[in-house]
Amino acid sequence: MTLHKITVLIVWIAAQTFGFDSLQTASDFKMLFHTNGLVSLGVNLYGKPKFGDLGPGYRSDLAVNTELIRYKNMYFDFLTAASTSIARLPETPVKLDKIRYTLTPELRYPFRKTIATLSLYHECIHTLSRAEDTAGSTWWNVVQGGFGTKGASSMYLIQKYDNRDFSLRNSFDASINIGYYLQGKAALIGHNNNYRYDASGLIRYHFGLFRNQTIFVDVNHHLWYSKDDKITAKLSGEINYVILASDNIATLYYSHCFIDDNPYDNEYSLGTLGFKILF
Repeated sequence: MTLHKITVLIVWIAAQTFGFDSLQTASDFKMLFHTNGLVSLGVNLYGKPKFGDLGPGYRSDLAVNTELIRYKNMYFDFLTAASTSIARLPETPVKLDKIRYTLTPELRYPFRKTIATLSLYHECIHTLSRAEDTAGSTWWNVVQGGFGTKGASSMYLIQKYDNRDFSLRNSFDASINIGYYLQGKAALIGHNNNYRYDASGLIRYHFGLFRNQTIFVDVNHHLWYSKDDKITAKLSGEINYVILASDNIATLYYSHCFIDDNPYDNEYSLGTLGFKILF
């Protein structure tokens, strides 16, 4: 065997031995930059919240979740969201009330039918067309763990509808999240709230697929446990009439808030009719 052939053989063996492992390791780590989210606008048809200076009017939601990195089957996401409350008064049809910002880095691990998450949930509430009260704005940071079926997540829900998944017919999805509110003297940790723990979740029922239309019903629940050992609760229901597009879905929705003892962004007794796009 000539020196040239020996050299080629050594290079080939080295490539098979080390190059394959390097390629395999590189394929485990991927930069994604995929986005998904929702935008909605609803009008309050009736009801009067327990807390709040201005009467109800409209509500607009915008949420964008970006899948940044995938390592093997673990994903790192970042959620940016805002909910705006708009009052409707006798002297003016539109008056901006308050806005609720959400910034959430999250680790997500999907299984075949379920998802597990771990996130740092930052949220703050500010008034808009009026001055803050003497206590100022409200914000908190929550370490949150979650688990649920894929159909309870908007991202996977769209995929199920796009794939015309027959498991949606006469079926349920559910999720549960448990959170711990960070405590401390640093100003950025929290302000103007006394929460210690919370638990929230979703139960979703799918009627099935009928060509490019369907209906699903959501029941949302949230419990807060405060530092003074008090529990406050929120319970709401929502009916969604779904129109399927080629890649995304839109819904006409009607929601009603049955219980809400939370003083922040209270929606007690409100009935809302609106339009939502999930992308």
